[in-house]
Amino acid sequence: MADSLEVNRRLLPHIPFLLQDLWVLGSSVDQIIEVVGSLKSLSPLKKILDIGCGKGAVTIQLAVRYGFQTVGIDAMTSFLEDAEKKASEHNVSHLCQFINQDIHDYVSNDHDYDLVILAALGGILGSFQNTIAKMRTQVHSGGFMIIDDGYLKKHNHLDRKGYGHYKNYDDTVQELTFFGDQIINQIDTSEVSKNINREYLDLIKRRGDELILKHSEFEKDINDYIRLQEEECDVLDNEIKGELWVIRKG
Repeated sequence: MADSLEVNRRLLPHIPFLLQDLWVLGSSVDQIIEVVGSLKSLSPLKKILDIGCGKGAVTIQLAVRYGFQTVGIDAMTSFLEDAEKKASEHNVSHLCQFINQDIHDYVSNDHDYDLVILAALGGILGSFQNTIAKMRTQVHSGGFMIIDDGYLKKHNHLDRKGYGHYKNYDDTVQELTFFGDQIINQIDTSEVSKNINREYLDLIKRRGDELILKHSEFEKDINDYIRLQEEECDVLDNEIKGELWVIRKG
């Protein structure tokens, strides 16, 4: 969990405070909502899985917009508590189920969803080939998979923790379709992500300053975390082409 959030384990209990102003945790929510709507004409959608759902921004808005039964999986208890509150505020608690579990454990068992979403979690499931291998066990034949991530603009490898799964465009497509599945849509999310990331960084910095005043013993950890977030914004701006992949299981 600490690795996926790029945070020192000592600081992990304070992450809910640092991220309290953020409902969306990095994913391209509006694009996801729109593209899911376009899938309804291809196949009936009833039950949707959101892997690493965070505070439920995608999960809840799909329920609100389309009335889908949605299931969100996350290991961060405080995020799921926020998600349940949001679902109640939007009057979709009856449509949203949130499960507190390590996503690796959840996807180790087969499921029969119409659609599975992995949004802004990077290489948490490994390479794109390994990611697709695990995601396709969660949907029935003909079901859909959405990955909100990207590919390298210039290089074939990026030497940064958590970014080892990134490859160039051709290699990425090859991995995504390794099992015979079909990419049916892809959407450039670079500009949207750039604006959102910078806005969120400012919010996190302000909360970091507040937290340092309360817990000066965590000043180094907080500053290190913010520095990593700044570096990540630079990497995403300069090295990664943001892309939303829509894939249909063969």
